[in-house]
Amino acid sequence: MVVNKKINWDLEADVVVLGSGGAALTSALLAHDQGAKVVILEKANQVGGTTAFSGGIPWIPMNRYMKEMGIEDSKEEVNTYLNRLINGSEPDSELVDVFIDNGWKMIDYLHEHTQVRFKIPRGYGDYYADFPGGKVAGRSLDPTPFSLSGLGEYADKIRRNPIFPPLTLEEGGAADPSQADFSLIAERMENNITTMGRALIGAMFQAVLDRSIDTLLETPGKELVMNDNKEVIGVRAERNGKDFFVGARKGVIIATGGFEWNKQLVRSFLKQEVTHAASPAGNEGDGLIMAMEAGASLANMSEAWWYPIMQDPTIEYEDRVFNQLGSGRGVGNSIIVNKQGKRFVHEGTTYMDLPKSFYEFDPVTQTWPNKPPVWLIFDQNLKDRSLVLTMAPGEPAPDWVDQAPTLRELAEKIGVDPEGLESTVERFNSHAEKLEDPDFHRGTQHFENMMGGYQGPKGNIGPVEKAPFYALPIYAGTLGTNGGPRINKNGQVINLRGETIPGLYASGNAAMGVLGACYPGAGGTIGPAMTFGYLAGIDAGNTPSRNIAQTNLIESK
Repeated sequence: MVVNKKINWDLEADVVVLGSGGAALTSALLAHDQGAKVVILEKANQVGGTTAFSGGIPWIPMNRYMKEMGIEDSKEEVNTYLNRLINGSEPDSELVDVFIDNGWKMIDYLHEHTQVRFKIPRGYGDYYADFPGGKVAGRSLDPTPFSLSGLGEYADKIRRNPIFPPLTLEEGGAADPSQADFSLIAERMENNITTMGRALIGAMFQAVLDRSIDTLLETPGKELVMNDNKEVIGVRAERNGKDFFVGARKGVIIATGGFEWNKQLVRSFLKQEVTHAASPAGNEGDGLIMAMEAGASLANMSEAWWYPIMQDPTIEYEDRVFNQLGSGRGVGNSIIVNKQGKRFVHEGTTYMDLPKSFYEFDPVTQTWPNKPPVWLIFDQNLKDRSLVLTMAPGEPAPDWVDQAPTLRELAEKIGVDPEGLESTVERFNSHAEKLEDPDFHRGTQHFENMMGGYQGPKGNIGPVEKAPFYALPIYAGTLGTNGGPRINKNGQVINLRGETIPGLYASGNAAMGVLGACYPGAGGTIGPAMTFGYLAGIDAGNTPSRNIAQTNLIESK
């Protein structure tokens, strides 16, 4: 409801940015560089949000690094590729073009005005590069190593992922740390040099500090402040347990991340339950709630950046067992089965696509047969040669990993139908010996071939035959949600009547996903997020100032 009261601002700025991830910092930098006074409000006691926690890779077509390496790309190719993948799921087709036309400009701007730098990782291309318009390399950009030493007191406040070593994507930081150059890791740790998401956020935050942009940590935004003309002119935040009012003469940019840690919002909007989120726990939909209270229209709300999550229960992060981006699936000597012991999905498909099989409904039994936990089943052959979650080759399997000398005993131990598992493995093995999979076509997708080191089917198919046999549960997870307020080409939030809400912007996972249900390659989240953060910052920074003296505060009663 609207409560009439005069607000005494604790702080005034032209543009207020909520959040400190990739979208937020891009917005803040661009708004500042238009001449606006900017303040950043961050809920956590760390900087970087989900971006710092991630690989930090933006997916950006036609970027400058492709040109430098002589990799050709064109808007026609990008459109062909994206149209094939999006398949009509995008909330606004115009914004797909806006992303394509402006993503490379955003990268150019950061390259020319900050210390942000990228490299094209070898052998890491579009996830569906064999589709028309796809590229085997070039659109996914790997942040180059960055020293945090220049950040002063903020050097230790850039959020970190507890299992990523200071290696780039190309060096194995997010793929197989067991193959890492440990001398390089030691050198970088000694010199406070970081990579991936921390490197991206570190370089961007260095630019924030260079511009003297105020950043207030542990200051979550709670409600938007609007005037009588329904213009957003500030935020009620909380600081030190008290209300903290920040006025915004030009606009408020919501870039607070998704809502995957808010069980009520997940149940209300997503098509399946998220039991294990692989993102910072502060992503509770704060920005979404504020935008809805202001009358925002919503889009893409049933979608998320899905991920099949695994856990090593001995690794904790912020007082919780850490939800990990597991490994071991989609390579030889492993399969994934449901509680009936049956395979139900191509195990090597993308992490975005595999969890979609979890919400398959059986109308005869009135059940969800693939509801997690489902199980990664693998044998000693795989254990001996590859990193599986946190288990390195040659090391004994830890106590928390279920194992047994026979498949039947393993099935009984984990609560899977023994006959179903034995029958499934027998059928899979009979074809795997010939490097075939007539049921789910393992060995045929570009993504699995890329993850298997481009060995062809022999890198993805192999019988589950050597005892002992092992099992790890896989859970319904997400890297974040990607539905939220509708936005236009400038990142402005649109209300239920199709009109912009003056002074209100959204970007990143706090806004609708402009590519719909599509995830074209590594960085399919961060690329659009930073691009629309860039556009929102430009527009907000150039908006005429509003009178913020007399206000009405939206409050939930």
